[in-house]
Amino acid sequence: RFLLSEEQRRLFEKLVLYCDKSAELIPVSFVLGFYVALVLERWWGQFRTVPAPDGLMVAVGSSVRGSDARGRLLRRTLLRYGSLAALLVLRAVSTPVYKRFPTTDHLVQ
Repeated sequence: RFLLSEEQRRLFEKLVLYCDKSAELIPVSFVLGFYVALVLERWWGQFRTVPAPDGLMVAVGSSVRGSDARGRLLRRTLLRYGSLAALLVLRAVSTPVYKRFPTTDHLVQ
C-alpha cells in the first residue's frame, strides 16, 4: 500500500471492490469443494500410476498352465521380470528406492 502511487492505489481499490462484488455471485464453499475435488483427483491419479504387479501376477497365474517344474519356472520367471520392471520404474522416480538399489548388482542380489 505504501509503495503504490496514488493512481495505482485507486486502481487497486477498484479491483478490491470488483472482487468483493463478484465474491457474492459464487459461494466460497463451492470453490473450496471444487479445489478439494481437484486435489484429490490428482492424488488418486498419482496413486494409481504406481506400478503394482498384482494384475500381472493374476494374468500370468491364470494363463500359464502347467503344474510341473517347467510351468512353475516359467511363471516365476515372468513374475520376476514384472517385479524387475516395476523396480526399475520406481528406481527412476524415487530417490529412496534408488539409494536402496544404486547399481545393477544390488538389483541382482
